Amino acid sequence: MSHDFFRAPVTTMTPNQLARRKKLTEAVIDIVSETGPENLQMREVAERSGVALGTAYRYFSSKEHLLAAAWADWHGRLTDRVMAEMSARSGKKPEDTACERVLAFVEREMRAFQRNPNFARLAVNLEASSDPYVSETLEEIAAANHQTMRALMSGVPEHVARPAHVAIASTLGMGLISWTTGRSTLADTLRDIADVTRHVLQNH
Repeated sequence: MSHDFFRAPVTTMTPNQLARRKKLTEAVIDIVSETGPENLQMREVAERSGVALGTAYRYFSSKEHLLAAAWADWHGRLTDRVMAEMSARSGKKPEDTACERVLAFVEREMRAFQRNPNFARLAVNLEASSDPYVSETLEEIAAANHQTMRALMSGVPEHVARPAHVAIASTLGMGLISWTTGRSTLADTLRDIADVTRHVLQNH
């Protein structure tokens, strides 16, 4: 089935276009929360969002592309919420070191995945996708994650912060795969992340 797909950057969309796009990603977030990402259908998303199927395909070239956009929205909200929580706490009980700030952030992220395991599976599934638009979205998420981690590692020299971010992100990614496939527990994943974080950010 052929669709007239356009790839307008979000920053150039009109308010009406942004509203339709948001309806689509919100519908996906709801469906993934309820039933998981595996059996999601574009027609179901169109019906749930009230956006015509043909219009949905004008915003997103494929189901995977739409899932990636919804994942980016969900993850962005999670990051904003966790950072706000940490900022609110900092005046009462400041995290003294970069290591403790990073650990607090990652542990809150993992607890969110524990409450919403379907999104952990979605993240793992998307990493295996060869869809170019999924790859582009994942690169945008990775760039946002890099900014967040650098903020949490404020004061840490670049030659320490860069490999630390790589090691922590890799451990988190492998941990999500092991946890979602039943090869490890959430406690195992959290322990591994804590061990790696403390090792690469020791004395910071």
